[in-house]
Amino acid sequence: MIAKISSGQGFAGLVDYANDIKNKNANIIASEGVDLTSNKSIVASFNLQAKSRPSLKNFVGHISLSFAPEDTPKLSDTLMADIAKEYLRRMGIVNTQYVMFRHHDKPHPHVHIAYNRVDNDGNAITGDQGFRKSARITQALTREYGLAFSKGKKKVNRDRLKGKAAVKYRIYDAVTEVLKTSRSMEALKAALAARDIGMNITLNAEGKPKGVVFTCDNISFGGYQIDRSMTYTKLCQSLGIMPGGVGNARDLSASEGWTEQPDFSFGRQSSDTPSETPEISEGMTFTETTADGGASSGGGIGEAMAELVMQPHVVQIGGGGGGCNDRDWNDEDKEKNKKNPYKRRR
Repeated sequence: MIAKISSGQGFAGLVDYANDIKNKNANIIASEGVDLTSNKSIVASFNLQAKSRPSLKNFVGHISLSFAPEDTPKLSDTLMADIAKEYLRRMGIVNTQYVMFRHHDKPHPHVHIAYNRVDNDGNAITGDQGFRKSARITQALTREYGLAFSKGKKKVNRDRLKGKAAVKYRIYDAVTEVLKTSRSMEALKAALAARDIGMNITLNAEGKPKGVVFTCDNISFGGYQIDRSMTYTKLCQSLGIMPGGVGNARDLSASEGWTEQPDFSFGRQSSDTPSETPEISEGMTFTETTADGGASSGGGIGEAMAELVMQPHVVQIGGGGGGCNDRDWNDEDKEKNKKNPYKRRR
């Protein structure tokens, strides 16, 4: 079980996306305090209550909960709604309006929860964006309900991947393979070059190695974007060398603008990010905490947090489920989402 959390300033785009019956085969499995007659009535219900707290800028709450494909047979609408309600309760999202939309457009079961961050008494809901808290809750619920802990990138069907997702997994597979025989950064770089994959070390202001960038088919990913095991520090550990002790690392050209410090501000996602919770339009400034881990990485958290973001089975990443994150379950379909599904239909 994986959670992604975001907040923003407009319900219309979110509801239009979440309740897209034609493209998402969506159905409403639970709601509270909302007129479900139409998308417009849902939005009107949310907006009316949000006006009671005009000082709250980001009054829109959105959480997507994803489950492993093998959970499908047991996840009836009723059970999924029960799990989602318990997740909300433990997150402190109570006494407020919500609607739960289940989508049936992908192999893994998932539900989108739109909720009002202004509660029924006009108070702002706080503490609902904590990814560490979400991590503990989703892990606990995964165990309590006997849900599957997915197995990670090895289970992804490579044949179905397209675009950036296909490139990312090509790099992942290549690095995993050549690491078995490489004994230095130079050897690793040469082995990858033979597979038409570039590898560059990024340097900090003092000229010391701080990160790694992989490039294939003119698409680049920071190491942390590929996998937590492919950050600069982890690669050094795998090669049996000390970070910084890479010989001619200074001669490896740094890719301008790349760093292993991820940017998780919604709408400025990293290059492998086509996801099921895409960039928001209509002036909505969303901040996403990928509660499969998600995370806004604070400036001093550094590479350790970057690794956590890519590995939801670590408690801090709100994903609760085992070693697979939402990227692993969704990469097969991400490249279909070229348009912004949150853009309001006119």
